[in-house]
Amino acid sequence: MPQQRLSRSDDVPGQSHAGMTALGVETRAKGERCDGAETSGMSRRAVLGGGIGTSTALLAQQEDGEEEPDDAENGEDGETVPVELVDFAYEPGTDSPLVIPPGTTVEFVWITDTHNIAVDSQPDGADWEGHDPIEDTGFEYEFTFEVPGTYEFHCDPHLSVGMVGTIQVEEGATTNGENGAAVPALPGDAVTLAVGTIGALVIVTFMAYFFIKYGAEYEEEL
Repeated sequence: MPQQRLSRSDDVPGQSHAGMTALGVETRAKGERCDGAETSGMSRRAVLGGGIGTSTALLAQQEDGEEEPDDAENGEDGETVPVELVDFAYEPGTDSPLVIPPGTTVEFVWITDTHNIAVDSQPDGADWEGHDPIEDTGFEYEFTFEVPGTYEFHCDPHLSVGMVGTIQVEEGATTNGENGAAVPALPGDAVTLAVGTIGALVIVTFMAYFFIKYGAEYEEEL
């Protein structure tokens, strides 16, 4: 009797092609998951790279700010600011000190009658003599303040009613254009440092949130 030889496909009838098909589907599914993991990983790496790049840019900007010349901080030097002598006051100077950078010229303008400028104290090395003669409306006197420090003065006819004045000459101060008053200015380095610090904190906070939210999922995909 002739012997029959069964082919490998006949060993498990009806299941060979189905098994291969199922295996192919499972393989593709795994491949799709791997592709997704790879894409997700690349996305996270892109975010991390972007954060590092931004931090580097902020640090570079901060270094550039620190290299600014000192002249930029004292850009207001050489200006002229007015001080008005009115009834019983120097404006500004009596209610609040006039703050100016070195090299500023102060122009004293008599708005009302019977005033003078008698110097009480000034920094060592300064040579301000004030203006002792009593003058009336329309008179003007000016002086350029070079030496940093505090200058105090008064009006002889009105000292008893509190007509005194103070001028503070400070490095880095800038005039604000309001009646000759001035305010101390923040150095450029301090401003740059503050901006860089705030930017770095924002980036660190974002990256911490990102990895806390997606870090576990990323590890599972790997």
